[in-house]
Amino acid sequence: MPNRRSHSIHVFDFSGSDPSYSIDMRSKDSSVRYGSMGTTATNSSSNRRQTIHRFARTPEDFYIPKESWLASVYLKLPKSKKFCRFQLKLLNLPLFASTVRYLEETATGEDKESVRNNSFLYTVFKQFVPHNRILIQTLSKHVNRLRKYEILAIIEFNFLSSSSSGVKRSSSITKHSHRKENLEKITNLKFIPYDFNRVILNFDGEPQQSDYINASYIDSLLKPNAYIVAQGPNEMTIGNFWRMIWQQDIRVIVMLTKVYEFIRVMCQQYWPVKLNKAESFDDRFEVILVDEDQLADYICRTMKVRDRMNPSITRTIYQLHFYSWHVTACPYSDSILKFRRRVKMYQDQTSMQSTGPLLVHCSNGCGRSGTYVCLDANIDLAEEEGVVDIFNYSKTLRQSRMNMIENLEQYKFIYETIEEWYKCGKTWFHVSEITQQMNKKSIKNKLTNCNEYQREFEKKLMEMTSKFSIGDCAGGHRLENRDKNRDVSIVPPDNFRPYLTSIQSNDQSDYINAGYTRPREYIVTEWPLKKTVSNLWSLIYDHDCNTVVVLGGIAKKNKSFADFWPKEYSSNRYGPIFTVEPIDHNCPPKINTWTFLLSKKLISLTELMAGIKAEPKTVKLFEFLAWPPNYKVPTSTNALVELIHMVERWRQRIGYGPVLVVSGNGKSRVGVYCAANFAIEQVVAHGEIDIFNAVKTVRRHRSALIETITEYKYCYDLTLHYVSHYLNKDNQVFRNSNKNQIKL
Repeated sequence: MPNRRSHSIHVFDFSGSDPSYSIDMRSKDSSVRYGSMGTTATNSSSNRRQTIHRFARTPEDFYIPKESWLASVYLKLPKSKKFCRFQLKLLNLPLFASTVRYLEETATGEDKESVRNNSFLYTVFKQFVPHNRILIQTLSKHVNRLRKYEILAIIEFNFLSSSSSGVKRSSSITKHSHRKENLEKITNLKFIPYDFNRVILNFDGEPQQSDYINASYIDSLLKPNAYIVAQGPNEMTIGNFWRMIWQQDIRVIVMLTKVYEFIRVMCQQYWPVKLNKAESFDDRFEVILVDEDQLADYICRTMKVRDRMNPSITRTIYQLHFYSWHVTACPYSDSILKFRRRVKMYQDQTSMQSTGPLLVHCSNGCGRSGTYVCLDANIDLAEEEGVVDIFNYSKTLRQSRMNMIENLEQYKFIYETIEEWYKCGKTWFHVSEITQQMNKKSIKNKLTNCNEYQREFEKKLMEMTSKFSIGDCAGGHRLENRDKNRDVSIVPPDNFRPYLTSIQSNDQSDYINAGYTRPREYIVTEWPLKKTVSNLWSLIYDHDCNTVVVLGGIAKKNKSFADFWPKEYSSNRYGPIFTVEPIDHNCPPKINTWTFLLSKKLISLTELMAGIKAEPKTVKLFEFLAWPPNYKVPTSTNALVELIHMVERWRQRIGYGPVLVVSGNGKSRVGVYCAANFAIEQVVAHGEIDIFNAVKTVRRHRSALIETITEYKYCYDLTLHYVSHYLNKDNQVFRNSNKNQIKL
């Protein structure tokens, strides 16, 4: 084996009719030749040509393993005596690849044939593709390499595409999809099944129809035909879709698309609209929607299905609908992992009744479906054997169904999601185990002198939190907005901040220092400056925030933290267009509440001419008083839990708009409040506790939230208090994130 740190000279010669090239590998310390191939090598510094003997080595033997390994590559231009020289490192690969593509595109005649047949580029790039299974412990090393050098991810994905084109001829025939009677059943001919593994419908005892449906059997890495991947049904195929579900004995459906997106029907709704009201499909199958449970990123639906030809048999079907996966972007890894865990729970629940495959569909049954199947199968393999095989399994998927895993972003998402799954590990436990788990987490490791709380927070959470650049947060750093921040180092990223839409003056910008912790749920912001008070009320009005939570602890003598709401029963005006009128005030222990009527005056000529009306809005403000200045955590956990319940009861009555959470600097306290809400929602909805992911969700768009181990540990303490004192009380009502009331 040659020294991997040796110097290498590659000559890629396009000038002759015979595609030839030479690879001459020499040690940096000597002129000993380790191996070469081709017929001739040309020295670019002279016209002298020398003969190189052919060795037994093959192109596949040459390996470029490290970014520090240097290779000199000479590319001879077509019909020219000039050479292009590249110092081939990972950083130079994009330029090298684009040059070779240019040569391929500009070559003509014999040169073009020479380029087409030459395998040099393939030989070089093949060394970067993981052809073997990867130990799960070493996956992060490969993923970090793909992050650092995106060209490697591009190479890997392109090899995936070229490999999928080599499907055996017998399997790549798609004649059934191209039959005239089946064309109306297909959304796009780019996404159709191969004939060799398509799902065939059965019409025994009925008038014969086409047995075609746009669906394919897919093997997992551990089990044959573990999945059926299908196109989302259209108007013509809803009946056949239910026929397939019944005939294949499918009990769990994974849906990865919205019904409508970008003013376009992505998938016909194939389940009933109303609860407990039967609907018929294909004049044969009767479906009843029994339950619908909406969570942050997905909906769990339970349906009863009955075949009218055999009415004595009724089956329970579970549909898990992940609606946060948009056509143009991948979701968050932790969201899809939580969703997958819920899918696995339903699969385990139904495994005794059915051995049918898991049905996975999106709009076209390829991109998102292939991505989900790939990460699901590889996680199963990692749990079983401690390895993953992402590249080879992705090839298999593409050979099983057209265009599975559509783009590079989806391919990288698979790697990153599986890496996150392994790094995070099992972070949840049943609510009954909370005392035992907290005691276990408090024990210090003698070798590291750290307990599990510290390891979770410092070794996992802090390392996995995204860091936003100044460019990501450009809005807060613009010259006209810099003086609207208390601390210019704490500004929201532009992609995850609420934009102001009310026009207050000609020089008014759309910026306020506020950010989402979860869409449609919580907006966190700093205590407004004197010049930004009107912007805060604009934020409340523009984004329908009917609930404001102020986590107090502001020193009364601090003039930079003046009250931004009226505390007397008289209306106040904030800015040129907003008027706030108090209509109610209460003072429960350690909590003050005000109810306001927020009115907006229209001054924009465009809005006035359009006849737009600005309706007044009701807003309730909760001021929490049990959190003194300079305290990391509140003095009364019971009061904070009571605040959470008061806010919940108000939202049940008024509607579930976003909650605006305010603290002095917009980072301390607000993270604890939001994470506590997420944790309690999970306790109520699933009987599980997962503080790690609750905090991870809070920090996703605002990395400064919960930045101390004290705040992190307090999230556990607060959840324990809730479980111990509130969970089993009669008639306590807390909202599950499906906006339904649940009695505990």
